[in-house]
Amino acid sequence: MTDMDAAATDKKRRLKKTIFALGLGAVSGFAGATLVMRLLDPGAIPEVGPSVEIAVMVALVYILIAIAVGVGVLSPKAGASFLNVEDADELEEQRAILGYSAIGMAGAGIALAVVALSGPEGLVESWLALGIYVVLSVLAVWVSLRSWRLQDELMKAIGREAAAMSYYLVLLVGGTWALLAHLGFVAGPQALDWLTMFWALLLLAAFIVVGKRGMLVMR
Repeated sequence: MTDMDAAATDKKRRLKKTIFALGLGAVSGFAGATLVMRLLDPGAIPEVGPSVEIAVMVALVYILIAIAVGVGVLSPKAGASFLNVEDADELEEQRAILGYSAIGMAGAGIALAVVALSGPEGLVESWLALGIYVVLSVLAVWVSLRSWRLQDELMKAIGREAAAMSYYLVLLVGGTWALLAHLGFVAGPQALDWLTMFWALLLLAAFIVVGKRGMLVMR
């Protein structure tokens, strides 16, 4: 096989993998969103507003990512078919870090969902939501510290860049929203809106940083 044939074969393989990953993500996202919308049906939870719906949708993204990474941790061969890695061996090598990441992402998603669904008219009592949030926050700190010790310099640099970018995105989006609300042009963000922005913009920042480094191209 010539170099050109090998390159063409590899390109075809990566295209198939990309299509499969996108299709799997679309189906999972649609199924999850449908489940969430049924859960948030006015008959099940009274007076559910856009803030709650958006927060739960953002939480769903975190949980779906955690599940995808978790599959790669538990079954590297299956995970390599849709995750952006060279092969199953790469997942084997990074199993510990990815395991902590899956736990952290799942915890973050569940925490936001629980808080969004709490309150006087919510599914979860406020005191219970606070307790769950505190426990999951402690868990997030623990897995972050464990993961940090295992990360190489590139991973740490990406983490720092994503954290810095998310800060500026919150200033841009949240700050602009708050400014316009103060001037009377729009309604101000609710407390839950701020939490949702923290979660969503951190994830967006991570994708931007990784994309700038060319690491979103399927391998």
